[in-house]
Amino acid sequence: MLRAFRIVGGCLVFVAIIILGLEAGLRAFPQELIPLSYLKRFHKDVRLEIAQRLLLRNESQMRVIERDDGGPTLKLYKPNTMIHYDFKARNEKGDTRLDAQGFCNPPRDRYDLPTIDLIILGDSFTACVVSQPEATWASQLGMLTGKSVYNLGRGGVGPYEYLQIFRYFGLPKEPDVVVMNIYEGNDLRDSIHFHEHVASGREGRILYRHAGDRYQPELDYDGLLDHPIGRNSYAANLLLAAFGKNLHKAFLLANGGKLDEREKVNFRYELQFPDNVMKFNLQNADESEVRFAKKLRAGEIELSAFDDALERFVAMSSEHGFKPIVAYTPSAHIAYAEYVHFEDPALSELMPWFSQMQREFFRDAADRIGFRFVDLTAAMQVAGRELRDRELLYFPVNLHFTKKGHRVYAQALANALSGVD
Repeated sequence: MLRAFRIVGGCLVFVAIIILGLEAGLRAFPQELIPLSYLKRFHKDVRLEIAQRLLLRNESQMRVIERDDGGPTLKLYKPNTMIHYDFKARNEKGDTRLDAQGFCNPPRDRYDLPTIDLIILGDSFTACVVSQPEATWASQLGMLTGKSVYNLGRGGVGPYEYLQIFRYFGLPKEPDVVVMNIYEGNDLRDSIHFHEHVASGREGRILYRHAGDRYQPELDYDGLLDHPIGRNSYAANLLLAAFGKNLHKAFLLANGGKLDEREKVNFRYELQFPDNVMKFNLQNADESEVRFAKKLRAGEIELSAFDDALERFVAMSSEHGFKPIVAYTPSAHIAYAEYVHFEDPALSELMPWFSQMQREFFRDAADRIGFRFVDLTAAMQVAGRELRDRELLYFPVNLHFTKKGHRVYAQALANALSGVD
């Protein structure tokens, strides 16, 4: 009996040492050892602590604004927030301080003016990602046109959120022109998600994490970790997060489903210039662009998901007297279409088709609904053909505009808007 107790005791000591070692390692090197997909499942207190340490976006930086359209909770940065970007690549990291309203604007683009000529709406391709506020195409557009300008870009949201932000911050400035920037990579996704959220509320359903055509139950991580160990231990949070992620896979397999489509997408590609080959999207980011292109091709979703937002945009322009402009930003692989080579050959036809379908939709919607559509795809392709690898328009890892990309986009849009009074 004594021998058995010693064996059990020794095992417990060994396990304790392993757990303490794991805890120490996680606390010393959280950025290297904790995947972001796991961190999202940590207890809110631990998640916030780690996010603040790593300068990641976190709840302490955010505020909620009220919506009038039934959409999901809309969070914006608090005034003067410092945001940090690090995409694990040279020249793709940096810090940016947002302005007194929590948006990406340099001091020259003031919000405290009684009126502002030009208001810009959009996602991360409009806001700051690595680039400093004065380098964004929105700020440069103001310089090129000689108009007062204010950038209301907010990453991670779509057209329905753009209008909520505009209603709250833009309308009071009585703009003459409002540019809604559409990014072809994920604005359709965000519009679909908006409609799903509204429908779920109307029907009394609860939306869970989406996996293919199924909705899977998600663990209540905060509830399961709401005790002293869960609120303090990095190791306990990591282990539960790993369990939850594997539960997701088990749920799908048990119900005859396949693993999450995101795990099958290979969206990596390279640009094969005449004298150089450059690899793009090495981290396989923005895979939702591929998934939603497939959904559109399969008839599972429709581009009419944009309609309500566009109609409201035009209705607001009629009511408040501004000119509604919809500008279109192509993905990096479309801007460099002449040189792109996908690792997945199926994308060579799918992704250009996805881009063409969206641009044709907005061109037709402009006549049908009554806004002006400015497609910047050709301008970015011309610049990409002229500059090639000498001066890239998009970063290879984070896939957003470089400083040069912002300049090219601003000049092309300024040219297009030169006749807008």
